[in-house]
Amino acid sequence: MIELVITVCLLASPGSCREERPDFNGDSVLACMTQGQIHVARWLTEHPAYGIKHWRCQPASTRQMPI
Repeated sequence: MIELVITVCLLASPGSCREERPDFNGDSVLACMTQGQIHVARWLTEHPAYGIKHWRCQPASTRQMPI
């Protein structure tokens, strides 16, 4: 499983950044790279107070998911 990780910063405070992991069910890095831009653009339109610093695709984290 691959996850999309977006680093976002507040436009009013560019030093205030955090990582977001929107819902993305990718099976490959290629799928993430080709569909990631769409998810990033969607996230940005839903959160107009933020700017995108960068985004990446990585293996899904091993954090526990709710059952």
